[in-house]
Amino acid sequence: MPTTDASTVQEHLRELKTLVHDSLKQWNLSTDTTAATNLVGMSNPTRMANELHPLGPVQVGVLQKEYKEKIAAIRAICYSFAQGPLHQSLNGGDSSLAPAFRKYSTVLKDESQLEEGVTAVKASMKECQNTLRAASQDGSVKTDYLLGTVKEMATGLGLECYEETTNKPTVSPLPVSTLTIGGTVIVIDIEIESTGTLLKVKVDYSATIHQDERIERLLAHNLRCKCSKLIQVIPENKKEATLAHLPDCSRDFGTFYRNLKALATLDSFQKKYPNIDFFHNIRSIDVDLKELFRREMLITNKDLQKVFTQGHGIPFTHAELPGPSVAYWASKADLLDVSWEALTTAVEQGANEKVKVPFHRISITMEEAMASTSGYLPNTRSGFLLSEEETQTLNSVPYGTIMTDQGSVSATTILQHPLRWVVPNSEPSVEAAYVGILHPPVVVSEEVAKQLAALSNQAGLNATMGIHKDPGYLSLQEMLINQNIEQAQWEIVLDQGPNAIRQLFSFDRTKNEARLIHRIPFTHISQVYMCTKLLRQQLTFNTLFQSCFNETQLDGTTKRLASSILPGSDSSLEVSIVVHTPQPPRTLLASFLNPYTETNMILEIQIDAGTGQPSVQLTSNSTQNSYSSMGEDSTRQGMELQQDFQQPSSHASGQQEQFTIEAAKLTEVLRLCDSVPILVRWVLKKSLAWMKDRHYYQGRPSLSHSSSTMGSSVQAMRRASGINADEGGILKRTRV
Repeated sequence: MPTTDASTVQEHLRELKTLVHDSLKQWNLSTDTTAATNLVGMSNPTRMANELHPLGPVQVGVLQKEYKEKIAAIRAICYSFAQGPLHQSLNGGDSSLAPAFRKYSTVLKDESQLEEGVTAVKASMKECQNTLRAASQDGSVKTDYLLGTVKEMATGLGLECYEETTNKPTVSPLPVSTLTIGGTVIVIDIEIESTGTLLKVKVDYSATIHQDERIERLLAHNLRCKCSKLIQVIPENKKEATLAHLPDCSRDFGTFYRNLKALATLDSFQKKYPNIDFFHNIRSIDVDLKELFRREMLITNKDLQKVFTQGHGIPFTHAELPGPSVAYWASKADLLDVSWEALTTAVEQGANEKVKVPFHRISITMEEAMASTSGYLPNTRSGFLLSEEETQTLNSVPYGTIMTDQGSVSATTILQHPLRWVVPNSEPSVEAAYVGILHPPVVVSEEVAKQLAALSNQAGLNATMGIHKDPGYLSLQEMLINQNIEQAQWEIVLDQGPNAIRQLFSFDRTKNEARLIHRIPFTHISQVYMCTKLLRQQLTFNTLFQSCFNETQLDGTTKRLASSILPGSDSSLEVSIVVHTPQPPRTLLASFLNPYTETNMILEIQIDAGTGQPSVQLTSNSTQNSYSSMGEDSTRQGMELQQDFQQPSSHASGQQEQFTIEAAKLTEVLRLCDSVPILVRWVLKKSLAWMKDRHYYQGRPSLSHSSSTMGSSVQAMRRASGINADEGGILKRTRV
């Protein structure tokens, strides 16, 4: 928060209220009085629980610091009053002057109350005025609203603003208003036509090396009005042209404020610590990310998909946030229609507007920090990463050390030799830190959150939540499902017709602690690769888990009505599947009773920590053995489940041929679809084909008779499922 000139208790209280109000907005909590009162009365504030931590949307440490500073300032004023002559006169001073002092004190109290009331009314009137301006369809009103909103944002961030309206015939036949936002290093000019149309955003730096049109396009995209493409009235006299705006102009003020704040933060650091060039250090990170991309593209012969999934990711500049960013993950569905050749061309040209893939990204910028161990490069050094020539020759630098990054090379990485980095000497007196902003935020397990927090020595993850005891916090499973978590089963139907299989998914209710990660502070650029690997593993786990609980729809009707769509209760199979998460995000288990082979099966999915790629193996056991092993404790159940299925039953050993599928084929199927239900359906279809072949080669009756035999087995399985559901088994009671 910028330095203020508050000198009274009322001013400090208003600033304190603003501080709390802004934090609640970032936590997506209501800020009205009633909601706040209800929040105080809640013993388990669910929404806040998973975001109130050092990697959440609010810098908790900085918030605590500013809160304490405001309280200390208020106490100092109160103490000064208690020690002053007025308070002493009111309490034991000259009795002849007491009535006059009491009258004076009463006048001061009345004046303070009147000022507070007027301030509240003024704030309410201003809010109403902004609401009316935002809803207006008049171009001049929209212009005033846009300029006023941006000016208020800029001044709140400690920047200076200047406004002028002139005629610029070369730009527009209409009057043009220019808002200039100035800081120590940056100057931003915003030109707006009198119709409310944004003409241009220009960003200038004190050093021309930082000039980049992409940041101007980014800010302009946030502020540009979409109405000019819809409703425009241009009379013969163009000087009187008007633009009839829609009530919602689609200007993204929230994102513009976030981007402006990123620039203002660097600018404020530049003013506070003039010996360090913060813009230069951010640019150095951008240069390093592009150099890593160049090396990996060279090694893979321009295989962008491999670089994206296994390498350091795809670098962008001024894409989501001012500064460098890395695209590190996307779902299989989002990559389905991607032209990697066209994407490669767009990345190499820096054409951010041509990249339409909804990547998960890490945007790198800086933020205020309580204590920092970061180091900063001098202007004479253009990057933290040593060039290929320097890797062989450079062994020391006067402003830091040389680090060999062994973690950059492994059996799964693209690079074949360890990277070498310059690690500048830390500056403990500089209260600034590098931070990676996640777009979008990611739900992670507690273990992953701790590993990410360790990058900058962040602490407090355990202290901000209950120690696996508090039922008010959402578990990892509950956050990923993100709907009615009290629901018993989720039904997925991937086929239609008489042979359709209805998959009924449920999950083990043991709570795995979770965090919603928005920010990842770090101390050195080399740590970003570690972040991407951890996040890739977690996002793969999240995708596979969520695939089990995305209920399908048939002909516009939810699958809860599938029984009425699929004719006859005996014409479709119900397979109950329980998903276990004993070690997220490394392991995910899906257990079910195969109705064709009459064996219990478990799909064990392991997600590699280096690449984030899943691998699968299938184990099975006879129904006589497996049900007894299903304990009531779900955590023990998930762990013992693997051991149980790995031991062949005496009934099957040497006497019966077992249905099996190679792990490599299972892994190939899962990596193609990223869906557990599709994998289960594929296994069931394979097992059905295997059973048909088995009946044929063993000289069994005709296929139709075999199908009826399997149908009776399915009915027996359904009856068994109802019994075992009550005993804590993996099957749930079927619906009637």
